[in-house]
Amino acid sequence: MAPDHRRRRFLAPSVTLAALVGLGLTGPAVVNAAPLAALAAPKPTESELKKQLADLNDQAEILTEKFNKTRVDLGKAQKAEAAATRTAADLERKVAPAREQLARLAAANYMSGGPDVLFGSGGPDGLSDTAYLAQNQAAVVQSAQAEIDKANKAKQDAEARTKQVEQARKQVEQARKAAKAKIDQVQAQLDKLTTIHVRDPHTGLSATIKGSDLPAKMARKAYSKLGSAYVWGAAGPSTFDCSGLVVWAYAQVGKPGLPHYTGDLYQLGTHVSRGSLRSGDLVYFGSNLHHMGIYLGNGMFLHAPSTGDVVKISRLSDRSDYAGANRIT
Repeated sequence: MAPDHRRRRFLAPSVTLAALVGLGLTGPAVVNAAPLAALAAPKPTESELKKQLADLNDQAEILTEKFNKTRVDLGKAQKAEAAATRTAADLERKVAPAREQLARLAAANYMSGGPDVLFGSGGPDGLSDTAYLAQNQAAVVQSAQAEIDKANKAKQDAEARTKQVEQARKQVEQARKAAKAKIDQVQAQLDKLTTIHVRDPHTGLSATIKGSDLPAKMARKAYSKLGSAYVWGAAGPSTFDCSGLVVWAYAQVGKPGLPHYTGDLYQLGTHVSRGSLRSGDLVYFGSNLHHMGIYLGNGMFLHAPSTGDVVKISRLSDRSDYAGANRIT
C-alpha cells in the first residue's frame, strides 16, 4: 500500500505542538505563568509584620540570654584552664631539684665506671650512700610525676573545654546577628509601610513621619491637627496649647491621661539625645521647659506655638533654646 501523505501532513503539526508544550514554548501564557503568580503574592500587612517582629524579638531575646550564658561559661572555662596550667607548672618547679639531683647522681655513676659507686657498705640493705640517695630521689620524682601527669591531664581537659565553649559562643553570636539582621529587615518593611510625607502649606516646610511604634502613631495623629488655632490651656479637639496637643494626640492612640504640663511630661519615658531623635519624640525648649513640640523627622517638629498662631511645622535648628527630648512609649 502506498504511504498516505495526507495523513503524515496531518500528524506532524500535532507532534510539534506537543513538543512545544513540553518545552514551555507554546506562547506567552505558558512562559509568563510563574512570574504572574509571583507578582500576585500579597504583601504582608502591618499587623502581620508586627507579629513577625514580635516573634523575631522573642527569638533574639532567647539567643541573647544564650549568648550571655556562653560568655559566663567561657570565663569559668578560662579560669579553670589558667588554674590547671598554674598547678602543672608549680608541680614541675617543685620536682625540678629532685630531677636535677637524680641526673647528677646518674652522671657521677656513669663517670665513675658503673655500679660499684652505687653499691657498697655505706647504706641500708647493702646500698652505698650514693645509691641510697639516688633511690630516694627517684622515688620523689616518680611520685611527683604521677601528680604532674594528673595536672597536665586536667590542663588538657580545661583547654578542650575552653575551645568547646568558645565555639558555642561563636555559634550563638552568629545566630544572634542573623536574628538581628532579620529584625532590621522586617522593621524596615514596617517603617516603609507606615511612612508618610507631610507638608505645611503655611510655612512651606515638609517632613517625613516614619515608624510603627506608639510615638510615630501619635505624631501622625497630631499632624492631623495642622492649622488648628492655639488657645492657652486647650487640649483639643479643635484648639490646643503646646502640651495640650501632645496630651490629645497620645489619647487618640490609646494612652490617655498624660499630664497637661511640660515639666511633668519631661519626666516620663526615656530621654534621648538630639542625634537620636525619631518621629514622635517630644522636644522641649527653654531652661524652664516653657515650650514643647513633637519631632517629625528631617529636622522638623510640629507644635502649637503661641496665641494668634496655629499648629504648624517648624525647623528645630531655628530654636536656640533647645533643652532636651524624651520618648514616651
